[in-house]
Amino acid sequence: MGTALAQVIASNGHEVRLWSIEEDVLEEVRDHHRNTKYLEGIVLNPRITAVWALSPAISGAHLVLVSVPSQVVPAVSRDIAEHVQPGQMVLNVAKGLQGGTQQRMSETLAAEMPALGGRVGSMGGPAIAIEMARGVPMAIILSFPDAEACRASQAILQNDHLKVETTTDLVGLELCSTLKNVYAIALGMCDGLGYGTNTKAFVATLAIQEMSRIVAALGGRGETVFGLAGLGDLLTTGFSEHSRNRTLGEKMGSAGNWGQFLRSHTVEGVAACRAVHELIEGKSLDVHLLNTLHEVLFQERPAPEGMRHFLASFTY
Repeated sequence: MGTALAQVIASNGHEVRLWSIEEDVLEEVRDHHRNTKYLEGIVLNPRITAVWALSPAISGAHLVLVSVPSQVVPAVSRDIAEHVQPGQMVLNVAKGLQGGTQQRMSETLAAEMPALGGRVGSMGGPAIAIEMARGVPMAIILSFPDAEACRASQAILQNDHLKVETTTDLVGLELCSTLKNVYAIALGMCDGLGYGTNTKAFVATLAIQEMSRIVAALGGRGETVFGLAGLGDLLTTGFSEHSRNRTLGEKMGSAGNWGQFLRSHTVEGVAACRAVHELIEGKSLDVHLLNTLHEVLFQERPAPEGMRHFLASFTY
């Protein structure tokens, strides 16, 4: 996703510096204008320059994009904090909550960069990296506490192919970005169980309803769930063959070796399920689907049994 966003921004006429801990990726970007490890078949814009250190990557940048797995956001936050300057904008792309503290990603970043004030935000919405890099028409959503930062980031990213919506509901956006990964696992379980489109649409509808209750209970706006950050992202993540969360659920539903899949893939919805379950404990919310997923992931309940029981016992 970091490279896909770099491609968008460079195509919009901006100079982009790309940093990574993976030196082979940087070398290929430098030597061949490609990143075949993550974006096979994409020729990168020549305005993208690979750099091997954070200081030259961040120095003078109007917008600093942080596109790393959620579990390493705290470490990256500390690393980049010594290089960012007042007036810069930092946009988080990771989707999840910080294990242990249950902080949202923008909170983790902002805590390390107090001088930036409200110029730390997050991106949400349906965004498959390879499709973004190919210039497929799509839309994302941004939120910053600082309205000017929101508008400036929108202007940097938006073009004829990528539409960029903004919202003042940063809490709701980030919670949606977290929850969609959780419920995408449930949609994948429907695939693994061999259920059809009717069942999957039914479960997706229930997931959106639960997401709205959770977001409202945790300080966001429930209506945010019905836009790009919630419904849009859940449809992409829960139906796309590229989604690791959906694929995990499919393996769970078919009684496959989903533990092995977890050992070799980062699946953000697993940790997110535990974190959200802890956050809403004691709030008396109607979240039977979330509870079912928690039982399967952490209490050794067989996935086929859990989903079948949920669907058989659910009543309006």
